[in-house]
Amino acid sequence: MNSKPEHSIHLENLGALVPPKEFLLDNSEQELIAACKAGKRVAQKRIYELFSSKMVFVCRRYANDMEQARDFMHDGFIKVFLNISKFRGDSSLETWITRIMINNSITSIKKEVRKGIKVNIDDVKLSESETFDYELERKQPISARQVIDALDSLPIGYRTVLSLYILDGYTHKEIGSELGISEGTSKSQLAKGKRLLAKTLKDKYQ
Repeated sequence: MNSKPEHSIHLENLGALVPPKEFLLDNSEQELIAACKAGKRVAQKRIYELFSSKMVFVCRRYANDMEQARDFMHDGFIKVFLNISKFRGDSSLETWITRIMINNSITSIKKEVRKGIKVNIDDVKLSESETFDYELERKQPISARQVIDALDSLPIGYRTVLSLYILDGYTHKEIGSELGISEGTSKSQLAKGKRLLAKTLKDKYQ
């Protein structure tokens, strides 16, 4: 039986690889990218080790739970390695990988998000004075864990737009393009999502 080519993508087997001595050192990003483009699985393993712990939490912002986030990340890294030849260095490798993770996650949940937006676009009746400045009213700032827990409780449309706009720096035009909605709908989801998030934080932690 023929052995699998070195450039095959099998993430489940990466952990068993023992990198040669040169990959145990702090390789430059350029060297890792070049080796990965050449199909070196030890380079794939090193990139996975460097970025997986951060990328799973990028995916978690769009997933319903950690199990789904890991699935999104797994699929995302497969796309990273299959498309590494397209990386031109216009941004850092981390930025490029992050974008792939977000795009893959959004693609996976897009139908659910669009359905959720149609359902909840007018379902929140909150005072315009309820803003996202809740932490300014507290003696102690809210923690990242508390914000994530509150985000998880929001309808998927609000949660996704908030994550894209606030956490990942997307514009409303980019959000509209990603989700297949208008810029106006994105702005509406963001405004209502902020108010609902503030209300949720107040209810839970005040």
